[in-house]
Amino acid sequence: MLHAAMLQLAAALSPSVYTPEVRHAVASRICSAAAQAAPRFLLLTGLLSQVIVHIVVVTAQSYGLSQFALSMVIRVLVVELLPLAAALFVALRLGADTADASVGQYRDGLAGVVSRFVLVIVLATGSGAIALVIGYLSVYGVTPWGFDAFTRTVGQVFDPLVLMALALKTLLFAASVATLSGTTRLFALLIAVESLLLVAEFF
Repeated sequence: MLHAAMLQLAAALSPSVYTPEVRHAVASRICSAAAQAAPRFLLLTGLLSQVIVHIVVVTAQSYGLSQFALSMVIRVLVVELLPLAAALFVALRLGADTADASVGQYRDGLAGVVSRFVLVIVLATGSGAIALVIGYLSVYGVTPWGFDAFTRTVGQVFDPLVLMALALKTLLFAASVATLSGTTRLFALLIAVESLLLVAEFF
């Protein structure tokens, strides 16, 4: 299984396999997968982000720690929870469909691998952006006057180490879902990646 996954990933990264027919199949699969998964996932994570942000902000204000609320929300949601949620959502939503395709025609199997890879990155990025907007509106409201303080907080959270860890985590999650979707090894690998990067960030 792992050997087959590595072969799939190597094929997906090889420019020579992308003939016009393969490019068309990949583009069609990406658009179809995004149309099915993105609206539901972004709506769900947007609502979840709103609930979490509200709870954290209200609780922090009650303890006089409102200055730490926004950075905590950004760190927990954007860096830790949402990339993992995107990977799990794509694996559960598209795993069975693309697993069948990968057994059939090579072109369809490659399209499934690439579409899952791209979709994890798109969902993680989109949900992170939505969470940032919700965080800003929850703390500062509909006003441009909090933008300077907000960007300063975001810059403090996303230092070079955190940005590198977030990018690496998202890419590893995407590669794992693309090649191991629908297997128990996938979930173990996602947890292992998350744990190792947490250790690297804090220790």
